[in-house]
Amino acid sequence: ESPQRDANRIVLPPASFEHEVEKVRDRWPAAQRFIAERGLNECFAADADSIGIVVLGGLYNGVVRALERLGLADGFGRSRVPLYVLNVAYPLVDDEVARFCAGKDAVLVVEEGQPNYLEQNLALILRRAGLATALHGKDVLPMAGEYTAAELGRGLRRFLSRHGRVAPESPKAIELKPAAPAQIGRAHV
Repeated sequence: ESPQRDANRIVLPPASFEHEVEKVRDRWPAAQRFIAERGLNECFAADADSIGIVVLGGLYNGVVRALERLGLADGFGRSRVPLYVLNVAYPLVDDEVARFCAGKDAVLVVEEGQPNYLEQNLALILRRAGLATALHGKDVLPMAGEYTAAELGRGLRRFLSRHGRVAPESPKAIELKPAAPAQIGRAHV
C-alpha cells in the first residue's frame, strides 16, 4: 500500500560487476555440469552421417516430421540424419556441441526467431574448438516467423540438397551411406 524506495537495495556498478563475475566463474559452469551430468540434451544417430542438425527441443517433432517426408526418418523418430536436440538452450555445453560437430562437414541450426543467437553461439564454439564444420541456419531457413512443418521442410530440403542428401526437385531422399542399427536411436552426447 505504501511502497518505500530503498536505493541501497538497487544493485548498480560496481556491485553488479561482482554478481557478473560470480555468474561466469561459478553459476554458469555449475549449470553446464548439471546439464551434461544429467544428459538433458540428447543426440540421435550421432555417427550416421557427415552432416547433422542442431535443433531446439520444441522444434524436434517438426524437424523429424520434415525428415520423414524426405525419407530420412521414420514415424517413430529414428533419423538417418544425426540430431543434437537442445532440451536446454542456455547455457550451451561447449564440449557437447564440439563433440557432435567433430568430423561433420556441415551442421544445420534450427532456431525460430531473430536474431540467430544460437547460430552465432555455435559458430563461436566451433571456431574456438578449431572445427571447420560449415554452419547453416538462417541462410536456408526463414529469418523470422513461425517454423511450420512446410517451412521446415523447405529449409531442410535446401540444406540437404546442398550436401547431396536429397535432390532439390525430388520429394524422395537419395541414397545415404548405411548406418549400423545401433547408431540409430537415442544416445546422450
